[in-house]
Amino acid sequence: MSSCACPMAWPGLWPSEVMFDGEGQMFLHNGWRCFARSHDIEAGHFVVFKYDGHNDFSVKVLDGTMCRRHYHSDEDD
Repeated sequence: MSSCACPMAWPGLWPSEVMFDGEGQMFLHNGWRCFARSHDIEAGHFVVFKYDGHNDFSVKVLDGTMCRRHYHSDEDD
């Protein structure tokens, strides 16, 4: 894992800022780069976000072969 200047808020939780474009699209802003480096996300990886409608996202990362990458903070299979 790479070191990063923005640590986790709590184990498994990463602070990030979400921006809206006015057309219903959401974008991750501040915090994304640190999350991506800490989870070794690279070009060719596929990242799936599930938004709870309030404040949290759940995230699944798949590698270039579409196999799911597991992390210590994963709560489900």
